[in-house]
Amino acid sequence: MKYFLTLVLTILLFSCNEKNTHQNDNIEGLWLVKKVNMNNQDLTPIAKWMRFNADSTQSSGNGWLQHTVGSWSVSASNELSLTNTYGIKDNAEPFKVKFLNGKMIWNRVEEGNPIEVVLERTDKLPTSEANKLYGLWKFNSIIEDDKDVSKTLNPSKNAMLFLRWDNTYELRNYPKGTKYGIFKTHGHRLQLDMVSYSKKPEFQFYNYNLKDTTLVLKSTNSKKEVKLTRIHQFLQ
Repeated sequence: MKYFLTLVLTILLFSCNEKNTHQNDNIEGLWLVKKVNMNNQDLTPIAKWMRFNADSTQSSGNGWLQHTVGSWSVSASNELSLTNTYGIKDNAEPFKVKFLNGKMIWNRVEEGNPIEVVLERTDKLPTSEANKLYGLWKFNSIIEDDKDVSKTLNPSKNAMLFLRWDNTYELRNYPKGTKYGIFKTHGHRLQLDMVSYSKKPEFQFYNYNLKDTTLVLKSTNSKKEVKLTRIHQFLQ
């Protein structure tokens, strides 16, 4: 009986280890891209994720935005092929896939350049700093050419910036009335670009820093700095 119990425990332990190894080496699930390296150059995107489903479909995105759907397959020699239903055909060779210390590592050559992608499992979609820009912001100060112009542009202290989910924006309670435009964020750095809807469009490019409820915009094409605070209702 003692020998029998020992044998059963050994089999169970072996089975568990085999199962864990299989799970660790299984591409299925949600993955976060931790690093993208090309010729020792860091090209890691912000909050990039990929989801591989058991039915050989896949999707990917950045932060809260899903922008790719398609399919995936892995050959007997651990070569990963990806297709993008609405994208451009990938003419590069398949990725060589390996698993190491809980990470999934892809390697291949693109146009003569060696590429390495490192991914880690995750159980939820990542949130990027760009996702946190959405919403309503109250202007605290506006500095242009080292001068505070808040009294001119925001005399009633109720000017607001509304960054909408559809990548349009509204500037409300400005002396010349409400202004509208579109904005976009960058996939690799904390950059906010804004273009106004007008006969003479105004282009504004900012680096941004977000801490708690405070947003600081520093222009890259002029000497302008704007500080704002998040609010949750429109000001009159």
